[in-house]
Amino acid sequence: MKKIIPIVALLTLPAVAQASFVINGSFEDYTSVNAGSWSIFGNGHGWTTGNNGVEIRNAVAGSAADGVRFAELDTTANSWISQTIHTNVNQMLELSFSYAPRVGVSAASNRIQAFWNGQSLGVFTGNGNTTTSWVDLTFDVQADASGFGVLKFAAVGTSDGVGGSLDNVSLTAIPEPESAALFLAGLGALVAVSRRRQARD
Repeated sequence: MKKIIPIVALLTLPAVAQASFVINGSFEDYTSVNAGSWSIFGNGHGWTTGNNGVEIRNAVAGSAADGVRFAELDTTANSWISQTIHTNVNQMLELSFSYAPRVGVSAASNRIQAFWNGQSLGVFTGNGNTTTSWVDLTFDVQADASGFGVLKFAAVGTSDGVGGSLDNVSLTAIPEPESAALFLAGLGALVAVSRRRQARD
């Protein structure tokens, strides 16, 4: 019988290590927002919000990129959400999120800006077509010398109660080169052991 269990176990390690540091990144914890409804929330469910809160929608003016719920930051007026992330000192991280212009809304109103530790990662916008068109965006960011980083998204378009959509926010550790090398060396050793055992069978 082939001894494959140790190799399978090792291959699953990166998936565990890549768990997102962001809490409620797909906004699914807002369970009171049922299909066909929306609501505005203040601080909670992992997010700190501006004075105008965050609007969570479920199959209203679009559909989610991940799960069924997604966020809009221009609620009754422009607002923002943020999370303070604690990782390791100077940790390299991969930030990813999905953005979509709101259906039927102009690029001037759909602007969302992303920040890491107060530095802009860019402004994202577009003219909303007849269906939700999600764009997946990815950035490499770094924790500070204390191991902290502040992730923030803000509505920066026309403050008119309609704006771009945000979903599927994730922040994962980028493995150190030494860790990746050790992982590959360990995998190679297990494969070699497996092959030798197969040769003896």
